[in-house]
Amino acid sequence: MSINKLPNECLYMILDHFNGFEELIRLSKVSPRWLLVVLLKFSKVKYLQLIGRYSSDLDYIDNGKLWKNTTETLKSHNLTDLFPNLKIVEVPLHFFVSLESYDFRRLINEHPKIKGLIGLYDPVEYGYNLENIEMISSDFKFEFKKIFRPDQLKQIRFDKSLDYTELSQVIEYFPNLKRLNLPLRYDIKKYYGPNLAALKILEVEIVTYPYDEFSIFPFMDSCPNLESAFLHFIHGKDASVNDSIKNFNLRDLVIKQAGHLTWSSLRKILLKFPNLYHLGIRKNKNIDDSHVEELVKLLPKIKLIDLRSCDKVTQKSADILSKYCEKSNRSIKIYYDCEEEPNEWPQLVNTGDRICYGFDFMKHCFYKTWNSLPHLLDE
Repeated sequence: MSINKLPNECLYMILDHFNGFEELIRLSKVSPRWLLVVLLKFSKVKYLQLIGRYSSDLDYIDNGKLWKNTTETLKSHNLTDLFPNLKIVEVPLHFFVSLESYDFRRLINEHPKIKGLIGLYDPVEYGYNLENIEMISSDFKFEFKKIFRPDQLKQIRFDKSLDYTELSQVIEYFPNLKRLNLPLRYDIKKYYGPNLAALKILEVEIVTYPYDEFSIFPFMDSCPNLESAFLHFIHGKDASVNDSIKNFNLRDLVIKQAGHLTWSSLRKILLKFPNLYHLGIRKNKNIDDSHVEELVKLLPKIKLIDLRSCDKVTQKSADILSKYCEKSNRSIKIYYDCEEEPNEWPQLVNTGDRICYGFDFMKHCFYKTWNSLPHLLDE
C-alpha cells in the first residue's frame, strides 16, 4: 500500500516520530496533506525553550516544546503561523540587541496567545508590545511601570535580589500575583507593605548575611491565602516568628538549607501553619528522632514529612511514626536518608525544566532544589 493511501491518523503517527524542526518543514512540502499533518504537530507546541548555549544540536520539537538553538536562525519561517498555540517563550540574551532576533521580536509583538516570557532584558521600552504578557521571569532592571499595566502580571520570577522596599513597590503595582519567586536581601527587617491576597505560591531565597537578622515570616503574614511556600536559607531568631498570626491555608512547606534553625524556632514556625499537609525540612542539623512525634502532634493534618539531608533523622523516626499512626489511626509518610532508598520514594531533583505544565507545587516544586525550581508554571 502506498503511504499516501494511509488514513491521516496513521500518517500522523508516522510523522510524529520526526522531531527535527527543519526536517518537519521539508516533510511538509511533500504534499498539501503532509503539510496539514505537520501543522497539526506544530499546533500542539506551547513552549519555546533554549538549548544549551554551547550545544551543537539543531532546533527540534519534543513533548509540546520547540527547543531552539540560539546559534541557529529561524528567520525564514513565520513562527506565529507555524505555532498558533505558542504560550511561553524563552528569549535569548542577544534578542534585544542582535539583528538575529527579528523573529523573536515579531513573534512577541504579533502572537496573540503568548502569555509568558523567560529572560526579559534591558532595554525593553523600544518597540515591544507586551500587553498580553501575564508571566515573566526577568532581571527586572527596567522601569516595569512603563511596560506593564497595573494588575497585569500573575507570575513573577526575579533574577536579581530585592529588599522589602522594592518588594513593596512590586506588590502594590501587581496585587493579583499568584506566584512569586525571588531572592530577598535583609536590608529591612520588617515588612510594612501591602497585602498580597491573591498569592498562592511563594518561593524565597535569603541571599545575604547575617541570616539571623532577617525573617521572611512578617511578609508571609501579609499573604493570607498562601497555599505553598519554598524557603531557602532560613535561619531566623525566635523573636522574628510571630506564632500568634496563623495561616490556615498553607498546605505545602519546604524549608531548605535550614542548617542552624533550632527546634524551638522550627516549632514556632510550624505553629503558624496548623493545616499543613506536606512538610519538607532539608539540611538541618538540629532536628532529630526525638522531635518527630511532637512534630506530627503539632500538625494534625500532616500527610507527608520529608526530612532527607537531616543527618540526625534515622530509621528510628520511621518506627516512632509507624507506632504513632497505628495508635492515632492516621496515615503519614516519612522520607529520610537511608542506605537503600525505596524505589517508590520520589527523588530529590537537582535539575529541572524552566517551564512546567500545571499550577501544581507538589508536582513541580516540592522535591526540587532552589536552582531547579521552574521559572514559570503554565496554568
